[in-house]
Amino acid sequence: MSAQDQIKETIEKNDVVLFMKGTKMMPQCGFSSRVAGVLNYMGIEYADVNVLANPEIRQGIKDFSDWPTIPQLYVKGEFVGGCDIVTEMTLSGELDTLLDAKGVSYNKEAADKIREANA
Repeated sequence: MSAQDQIKETIEKNDVVLFMKGTKMMPQCGFSSRVAGVLNYMGIEYADVNVLANPEIRQGIKDFSDWPTIPQLYVKGEFVGGCDIVTEMTLSGELDTLLDAKGVSYNKEAADKIREANA
């Protein structure tokens, strides 16, 4: 199976996927750590894909999304963005709106606490 096929299958089989450096329990870069931290804190169930474990996936996800950086977040098959976009969406409430629209469960109180702490 090609890297593109693996990426497509992973995105199709999981409601939320984070392509990241490291894992959700042990991120290996600050940007991946920030996005995983938001998802973990908000109680979002997601698949983590460690791009450091497979150079073909690491380059393949960049080609797949036409986005040059890692991490990359997908929700219900839709590319959301990287660290800056996810952070901005979290703080503005847009991430909540997206998750609600896509039927993805999360802890609303935790999302509110993130915004309160960063106000």
